[in-house]
Amino acid sequence: MLRAFRQATMTHQLEFEIHYQFEGQPRAFLHQTPILCQSDALYCATLHAGVGTVSGKISGGPVREAILKAQGFGITHVHWKRCMP
Repeated sequence: MLRAFRQATMTHQLEFEIHYQFEGQPRAFLHQTPILCQSDALYCATLHAGVGTVSGKISGGPVREAILKAQGFGITHVHWKRCMP
């Protein structure tokens, strides 16, 4: 069952455009994943800015907590949207 789920999600990647500010400077990038939420977007922004670590995922708790952690790294104004095909 898990194998079938992995195969299904791997073939149905969606592309998202993530915008944020790092120390007041606007930045943006594209990210492919089957599902994206605000906590995941915050985590991806910290990685994109080079201040987060892969093992230090900030999206494990409530969104407010993830926002505060991202702000501690200098990441603010994170918003995202799905890219249309």
